[in-house]
Amino acid sequence: MLAAVFVVYLPSYLQMQDLRHRNEVFQKRITDLENETNVLTAERERLIKDPSYFEKVARERMGLIKDGELIYKVVPPGTKKAVVAEEEKKPAATAKKTKKKPAPKPASIKD
Repeated sequence: MLAAVFVVYLPSYLQMQDLRHRNEVFQKRITDLENETNVLTAERERLIKDPSYFEKVARERMGLIKDGELIYKVVPPGTKKAVVAEEEKKPAATAKKTKKKPAPKPASIKD
């Protein structure tokens, strides 16, 4: 009799345990997403209300500059100088004389 009860209720019990575990995982995911939403909402509000923070983010994360500014990038010793080094390596005899397009200007920040 005990074996029959065990066989009948064991699959349901195991399924219930699995569902409880999945529910806990989903609840944790919901909590994490709510926390992330709160952080992003605070970031959005700060970007809207604080112009100096907006400028800082635009400069650091997006690489934007104001009109008339020049950016100087310091290259640590021992690293390759990508653009200059590659142009110097090209032999002059094989270079085609083509009209070069001017380099695109970086995006700018409104003053």
